[in-house]
Amino acid sequence: MKILLAPDKFKGSLSAHAVCATIAATLSAAHPAWGIEHHPMADGGDGSLAVLEQPLGLSTTEISTVDPLGRSIKATYLHNQEQTFIELASASGLVLLTNEERNPMLTSTLGTGLMIKHAIDQGLKDIYLLLGGSATNDFGLGIIVALGGKLIDAKGNTLTPTGEHLSKVAKIIPPPAAYLGARFHVLCDVSNPPYGKAGAAEVYARQKGASDQQIQALDAGAKHLCALIQQQFGIQLDHLQGGGAAGAAAAGIVGLLGGTLESGFATLSQLTGLPAKIAAADIVISGEGKLDEQSLQGKVIDGVAQLCQEYQKPLYLFVGVNELDPDALQRIKVEKVFSVMECAE
Repeated sequence: MKILLAPDKFKGSLSAHAVCATIAATLSAAHPAWGIEHHPMADGGDGSLAVLEQPLGLSTTEISTVDPLGRSIKATYLHNQEQTFIELASASGLVLLTNEERNPMLTSTLGTGLMIKHAIDQGLKDIYLLLGGSATNDFGLGIIVALGGKLIDAKGNTLTPTGEHLSKVAKIIPPPAAYLGARFHVLCDVSNPPYGKAGAAEVYARQKGASDQQIQALDAGAKHLCALIQQQFGIQLDHLQGGGAAGAAAAGIVGLLGGTLESGFATLSQLTGLPAKIAAADIVISGEGKLDEQSLQGKVIDGVAQLCQEYQKPLYLFVGVNELDPDALQRIKVEKVFSVMECAE
């Protein structure tokens, strides 16, 4: 019997690797002859680098950069000879700020941009940027400036790339060709556009410390930048699905660096060879901390379930708590759900 373990992390409790180890230990004790393969998964958010490191043989590089408020920090990215993987949150994340410091009018993705610049300067021009957990709402302009671009206001002055200056940008000078020649893969699992009621500021800026007035200003700034980019470069971003990810950094990278938006799970699945492993398995076990409707919106369990249906493999789930009704589970063809909370009762 070949068992494939392909779970997500249990957020705040267990990494995906630890989930695999826990399930494997239990199964091996009861069925020592079973062949059990570990394939921890992620969807492009936090924990993704840990999932990619071993399968792709990635090395770690630590550099000096800055946090969302411009303070000096150290941060790391992973790479092999062809690909670079950078988590935006490692230099531009909420985790780097106290609650009192959160203010997307003042924060910037400059630190993430410095990490990207370092990688490109080393000759690594296939960049995977993993979004999620950002403290910023700067349309990715910090990244543009870090790569050598400039933001000019109506009087010809150079602006710093923070949220408070979005509406003041009258002209964008792109980075040099050496940086524009890199290939940018933007991994995200949201569908928000850059601005509007479902946009970056309206949906996410409050948790980053923005007031109602600041949310309106950030939303207006993103709308202004979409119009400016269309005017300057002929690129339409207004309704870009996923463009609102990471404070609309996704839209900025697409519009100004030629990046492509990609599903986090689908990309990690292909990079790590998950489809072939599911095809070769007899049983697949996935899981996450909380199984709910969001689990079926491009997350790990949703992606694994689709692959199991494609290859006609039985899927079992091991979760912390299950909030899905039987109809939802039937839609994704789950054989059985084992819930830690139900077992504890």
